[in-house]
Amino acid sequence: MAQTPAASPRLSWADLPDSLRAALGGALGPVEGEYRHSGGFSPGLASSFEVEGGRRVFVKAINAARNPDAPGLYRREIEVASALPADVSAPRLLWTYDDGDWVALAFEHVRGRHPAEPWHEPELRRVIAAIDVLATHLTPSPLSSVPSAAVDLGDAFGAWARIAADPALVHRLDVWARAHLDRLVEWESGWAEAVAGTTLCHTDLRGDNILIADDGQVVFLDWPYAVTGPPWLDLVFLTPSVALSGIDPHQVWSSSTVGRAADPDAVTTTIAALAGDYVHSSLQPAPTNIPGLRSAQAAKGEATLRWLQARIA
Repeated sequence: MAQTPAASPRLSWADLPDSLRAALGGALGPVEGEYRHSGGFSPGLASSFEVEGGRRVFVKAINAARNPDAPGLYRREIEVASALPADVSAPRLLWTYDDGDWVALAFEHVRGRHPAEPWHEPELRRVIAAIDVLATHLTPSPLSSVPSAAVDLGDAFGAWARIAADPALVHRLDVWARAHLDRLVEWESGWAEAVAGTTLCHTDLRGDNILIADDGQVVFLDWPYAVTGPPWLDLVFLTPSVALSGIDPHQVWSSSTVGRAADPDAVTTTIAALAGDYVHSSLQPAPTNIPGLRSAQAAKGEATLRWLQARIA
């Protein structure tokens, strides 16, 4: 079976247990070819399979031995993907598998490409407009069972306070963050109230979780981190990766309907909390099987801090 080597340590068809391969082939048809996708930070399977009859499907799969947190996230994505309204621009879920160890999801294959990086402004405007539409379709949330952002982000946000309590981490901060650490703790302190809302939010939007389909439609992939929150929350999570392309975050927000309507104080509080999360995470030991994660978090932390500095200037 022809395979394209992945840049990340992805699993392949050959790495899956016989029981999973048999179940997938029985449900979707015999697998005749595999294209392994690179990008992202999951060490599981992320492949497009050609099945009998020339049809393509996208499959992701993982078990706890590969990443102890991932099976729970995949189960959450099954719940979210099964409940997304038909008018939400996301791939249709075709099949799932869960034997208590391995979890797998199969989606319709969407022909397209990820947005160009560095970001191009015309393409970015199209994505921002699609995020505005997404927030409209997902307010109120069609799921009552997903956690609120205040609950789900509790282990991540509030990180400046955790850094301040650890002298070794304080020593590793850049000059500006170290000098303003007390203010950063203060700015992030109201984050739980700031992220309250009834919109179903993706919370992991970045270029490799977005497709520009061949027909021009913007398609949002990978929903394991979905929560309820304010309609502008996804724009907050997208903006740091856009800022790394040299695009002014103010330009992103001024061109978005949900951005212009957002409470500026709530947004600033959330940006402060997000910056702390990225910086704190980047200072932790690197996880196994996910190379490049800490450097990506460090880069986004720097970009988010610059955004925060511009907002409070």
